Amino acid sequence: MEIKRSKKRRNRKIKFSEDEYIEKYYIKDGKAVIPVELEKPNDLYMEHDYLKRELSDSVCKYIEEIAYMIPINTDIIIEIHCPKVSEEMQKKMENSIKNNYGIEIDDVDYEMMIQNRRAFILFIIGVILLSLNIIVDRYIDPILSNFLCVVWWVAIWDMLEIITIDKSDNKWQRLNYQQLYEAKTVFVFEEEEQ
Repeated sequence: MEIKRSKKRRNRKIKFSEDEYIEKYYIKDGKAVIPVELEKPNDLYMEHDYLKRELSDSVCKYIEEIAYMIPINTDIIIEIHCPKVSEEMQKKMENSIKNNYGIEIDDVDYEMMIQNRRAFILFIIGVILLSLNIIVDRYIDPILSNFLCVVWWVAIWDMLEIITIDKSDNKWQRLNYQQLYEAKTVFVFEEEEQ
C-alpha cells in the first residue's frame, strides 16, 4: 500500500547551494583546487597517443566540469595525484595541459570569428530582403511580399540569435578555458600521501 505524502512535504524546496558545495570541496586558501588522480602518468593522455601530447577525453571532461562551477575570478590549481615522475615528465604534463586549453581557446576564437561573419551575412541578406519586400508590396504582388517578409524576418532573427545567445555561450566557454589555461599544475606523489 502506497503511503501518500502531505502536500506540504511534497512541495518542499530543495535547499542546496552550489556556491557552498564549491567552497567546501574545492576552494582552499582562496584558490580552487581540482584534484586529478592518475594510476600512472600515461593516464593523462589519450590511449593511443604515442607521443603523449593529447589529453585524455575523460580527464579533460572531468577538469572542465569542475571548472565550470568555479567562479571566473578564482585562480585554479590542477592537483595531479600520481606515482613519482621526473622533473622532465612533470614539465611535459604541465605543457600538455596548457597546450590543450590553448587549442580550445583558439577553437572558440575561430568559431566566434565564423559566427561574426555569419551574423554579418545574415544581416545583409535580411536588409536586402526587407528592401525587396517593401518594393514588391508596393508595386508587384502582396502574396510574394508576405513570403519575403517571412524570409527577411528569419534572417534577422538568426542574426540576433547568433549575436546574443551563441556568442554569449562562446564567451563564457572561452573564459572557462582561459581560466584553465592559466591554471597552475601541482603534483602530489603517492609516496608523500602515505
